[in-house]
Amino acid sequence: MAGPDSARPTDACTAAKVRRLARRVTQIYDDALAPHGLTIGQMGLLASLSRRQGIGIAALAQRLGADPSTVSRLVRPLEAMGLIAITPDPDDGRTRLVTLTEAGATRRRAAGTAWSAAQAEMAERLGEGRLAALRFLLDDAHERLVEPMQLQANI
Repeated sequence: MAGPDSARPTDACTAAKVRRLARRVTQIYDDALAPHGLTIGQMGLLASLSRRQGIGIAALAQRLGADPSTVSRLVRPLEAMGLIAITPDPDDGRTRLVTLTEAGATRRRAAGTAWSAAQAEMAERLGEGRLAALRFLLDDAHERLVEPMQLQANI
């Protein structure tokens, strides 16, 4: 019987498995949202802006759980499509505020059906029980992995 050392390193690599799953899940959502000209990252950004208007890139990145450079790459095409506006913060000229436009709100609402279809596809493929377990494990793992890093940052 082969021992743990005989397995390929990627067989036990948590990062590789999570990244592989993330790519597949992203593809399901991106395929559903493609007719609306959006990716799941852009849809998440539009949805976040629909709940809070006029937010800085850094604060938006924190809300999305992304780094500011990733958010900057997401906003450029959305601004070019007229779905968001980026304006100077009247209280701090160094900060730029991202705001959802009416066209962006309309596109987000229209794409909501496609997002729901991707959600339904996930439930169909995995089954409701497995999907609920996956969501629980992902949330739990995130909480356990983020908390120590936040504690270290505050020391």
